[in-house]
Amino acid sequence: MDDLLADFVAETREMLEAIGGELVAWESDPSDRSRLDSIFRFVHTVKGNCGFFDFPRLEKLSHAAEGALAEARAGHRKPDSRFVSAVLAVIDRITHMTNAIEAGNPMPKQGDEFLIAALAPDAADSDDRPVMAASETGGKPAEHGAAAPRSIRLPVELLDRVMSGVSDMVLARNDLARRLRDAGNEPTLDGPFERLSGILTDVRDAITRMRMQRIEHLYNALPRLVRDLSAELGKQVMVDFDGGSVELDREMIEMIRDPVTHLIRNAIDHGIEKPSDRIAKGKREIGMLAIAARQSGNRITITISDDGGGLNADKIGRKAVSSELITQADLDAMPAEAVTNLIFEAGLSTADEVSAISGRGVGMDVVRANIEKIGGTISVASHPGEGTIFYLQIPLTLSIISALTVSVGGQRFAIPQSYVEEIAHGASSSVHFSQVGDTDLVTFRDRRIPCLTLNNVLGVNPRSAGPDQRLVLLMLGSGDLFALAVDKIHDQEDLVIKPLAPEVMHTGTYAGTTLLDDGSPVLMLDIPTIASRNGLVNDVRMRPSQAAPAQDAVTQESSRTLMSFTGFDGRVRAMGMELVARIDQVPAEAFDFDGERANVVIDGQIMTLVGASSDNIQDSKVKILRLSDSDCELAYAVAELGESLIVTGELTPCDTDAEVEGIALIDGQPVPVIDGYRLFGLHGRASVPQEVLVCRLPEDDAWAQRMLAPLVTSAGYRISSGDEEADVTIAIADRDAEPSETARGATIMLHTDLTGSEPAAGSVYRYDRAALIGALNTVRTTKSRKRA
Repeated sequence: MDDLLADFVAETREMLEAIGGELVAWESDPSDRSRLDSIFRFVHTVKGNCGFFDFPRLEKLSHAAEGALAEARAGHRKPDSRFVSAVLAVIDRITHMTNAIEAGNPMPKQGDEFLIAALAPDAADSDDRPVMAASETGGKPAEHGAAAPRSIRLPVELLDRVMSGVSDMVLARNDLARRLRDAGNEPTLDGPFERLSGILTDVRDAITRMRMQRIEHLYNALPRLVRDLSAELGKQVMVDFDGGSVELDREMIEMIRDPVTHLIRNAIDHGIEKPSDRIAKGKREIGMLAIAARQSGNRITITISDDGGGLNADKIGRKAVSSELITQADLDAMPAEAVTNLIFEAGLSTADEVSAISGRGVGMDVVRANIEKIGGTISVASHPGEGTIFYLQIPLTLSIISALTVSVGGQRFAIPQSYVEEIAHGASSSVHFSQVGDTDLVTFRDRRIPCLTLNNVLGVNPRSAGPDQRLVLLMLGSGDLFALAVDKIHDQEDLVIKPLAPEVMHTGTYAGTTLLDDGSPVLMLDIPTIASRNGLVNDVRMRPSQAAPAQDAVTQESSRTLMSFTGFDGRVRAMGMELVARIDQVPAEAFDFDGERANVVIDGQIMTLVGASSDNIQDSKVKILRLSDSDCELAYAVAELGESLIVTGELTPCDTDAEVEGIALIDGQPVPVIDGYRLFGLHGRASVPQEVLVCRLPEDDAWAQRMLAPLVTSAGYRISSGDEEADVTIAIADRDAEPSETARGATIMLHTDLTGSEPAAGSVYRYDRAALIGALNTVRTTKSRKRA
């Protein structure tokens, strides 16, 4: 039985129980008008519900009773005892049919015509025994059919009280468990205590799930709404849902249904353009409407976004002034965000004409009022020509969510699992940390993302992110990704979240509180607010497939973003941020210097190196600015990274250095800006995909596998397997016979003793890292020249 049908059965039973006493009282006094009205409302409601669920026989019976009762209410018919018996017989049959629907049994096959005939005015003097017999026909099959789930309706406040009591029982159980552990082994108590714990866990789980319902029940009716409305407006709209498994109170779903519906209608009517207009703007003709839900503590965030034309702030401002909501002086002093928020004012509409869908200025103010009535908030962000996104923050009085528990400074905190994309160890080889100014960055799987440390967020022993921490990669509802560095990651578990005091909630750091199974309190982090406060949220994030290609570059103001850095000569320089594709940390083994030529191997490609010489490569890893002009790439080595900053105005010309585009004034200091055109003109060439060379190591040699293999791999070689032909073979003197050089392969001979006999000419001491790397680079250079 689906949820709607179950609701129908539950509502019908509830009304039957409510009028049970009214039926008996009405039978003793048929002239009682108030009881007659109650019975009429019952059969009228049943008739309407039956038409929705396609129960024609039930609808026909209730319709006949409704008509007869309407005549009695209008005074056209006297409700004598035979009339009362006929109405009671119909209500009995409704009860039997409801039982059959609930049990999944067929409805009674006969008797309806007698019941309907008995309601007719000319049947007043007929014998009512066949009527009562017909009302009882078919009742027993439902009574003896398969038992169906029964439901009752309870006040939400009662469920809250029960849940609070169960939570107190959990704390008492945990306290008792600790006392039993301290008392030692008690076989007579351990068994009953374990049973009690299991029962309490089941009860707690059942209570917490009583009020919860998946938000997909709200989603189910929206595709039809989008289809019908877009067809009516001559538009093509595709809707995408995310977060359907998020659970919240059933009552809350009903309370937000109308606001969400209104926002969707507005997005289709006002936001998304007609197909011809979208094609003219370089967009796909099919508009995209996305609805996503994320749960955080005792709140749920619903985002409703479209890739339409966005909100026209100028038009909104003019409408607000013409509607006398604000004055022109007020409008001139308002920031763009405040102007956009005027759409929530009563009486404001940007529609050019009034239609059945919009234009009356009644709607967005009601949406905001309804959201705020349940303790929520609504906000909007929009970029003209790109789209609009609405954020609905809905509170939950009680919820159960899956959360990840972490700790920093010895204190545990919880992160909603719905935001967690991945977990990584800071010491992993795929993780690289860097800093731009005061901003921590982490490169993970070739993607550079901002990184926050929970220490800094909470003000507990502030520090920079480092390899001794664990990283939790978090994805926001807007699609933004960032990393949160913590000291430890503990476990994933289902937690019951309760709201905090308003003063604590208003800090924006915490979204609720909960208790772990050991009774210790844990605060739930408010991930969206933390990200927003640190500037990690992009208000309008468009899908790449929906974004219009730029046709003309329009410069709004004379400003430019630069990346500052310190070179190996100690001088501070800057580079246009548009040239910086990535920031990498490259091991020293990847560099190759041959006279004035310098190369570095990055991601399997040989790239031209600028900014460093062999004397500068002293550290195990070197920071690289990976520059690109879209045709080729350069690697610019730097000693230290600076920060990303915006400079306004023109650069001061520099005639003394041809490699400098101009001088920028940064923090009161002159900083030369590298000329990207000249840089790529001198050094730019297409990056060459590196042929991965093969190196053969001494077989069955533990030292070679432990010491040589990592060094050879970091130098860009692959270890040979089996009889595979190798580009270079490494042999150890006195252990291996010297291999003969083949047409393709070269040999590097290692010796093991510096104090013994004179080593063979050209051999390398096995612990001379620089010499061994140089020999491997020589082989690579020789191969490259042969190919050239």
